[in-house]
Amino acid sequence: MTRFVRRTISTVTACGLLAAGGVFAQDKGEAPPEHPVVKPMTGAVLDQARSRVDDFGTMPVSVVRDGRAARDTAEGRFWHLEYQFEDRATSRDEIMSNYASEVARIGGEVLDRSATRLRFRIVAPGGATTWGILDARAGGRYDLELLDEAGLDLSLEFDEDAMLEALTRDGRVSIYGILFDVDRADLLPGSGEVLDTVAAVLKANPKVRLEVQGHTDSTGSAGRNRQLSLERAQRVAGALALYGVDPARLEPRGLGPDRPVADNATDEGRRQNRRVELVRTN
Repeated sequence: MTRFVRRTISTVTACGLLAAGGVFAQDKGEAPPEHPVVKPMTGAVLDQARSRVDDFGTMPVSVVRDGRAARDTAEGRFWHLEYQFEDRATSRDEIMSNYASEVARIGGEVLDRSATRLRFRIVAPGGATTWGILDARAGGRYDLELLDEAGLDLSLEFDEDAMLEALTRDGRVSIYGILFDVDRADLLPGSGEVLDTVAAVLKANPKVRLEVQGHTDSTGSAGRNRQLSLERAQRVAGALALYGVDPARLEPRGLGPDRPVADNATDEGRRQNRRVELVRTN
């Protein structure tokens, strides 16, 4: 049975992770704040003297590119948190198992697990990602290293009126809250809220027809990215059909890296280029 306090563990939200990515200055001697998503287990006490939060840090991470594992570096707000159980007999296995279960419960993914180390990530709508490393130690002690990569502003995506206004005024709208795993077309948890909004707009405006465009950054081969973007666009159109939208109103199209909206030389630019666009065709 998990030993987390359920009232302090919340489902990952865009607001929580975006707030974590804001400016924070930890005064000398000030206790680090609790992470907004990854919480301590019941009975674990923060070692304030050994813990810290930095405005900016890096963490090596493993991603999949062109079907192969590759190393990358995540950048964002960095947390180093050390905890000590009051019950020092708490085992490493219990700590590891509890965190693995909790990561899965809130929609995250365990990337790697050994006897004493757990690597994981939690993705929120808009692409905000928390990367985590748990080290379980003897004597009821464990360390957490967490890095929050900021996502994008989702205010438009969760507002039906704003989405319809953009489609009417501009004929298109960029969507960042539909989430896919790296180099795959499978929808990740957290995409449902945006799909709900798109479906609601289409149901309320039955004459609107859309081209569902998939876009990628320039990482990897252009050919693979065009195919991947088409598969993602098809997956979005298929999901909307399950919401009750007539498939004849949706035309999937994959454009890969061909129409960037930002500089692919930066992490932020690549995040902006990885998107789904809805383009009105009537």
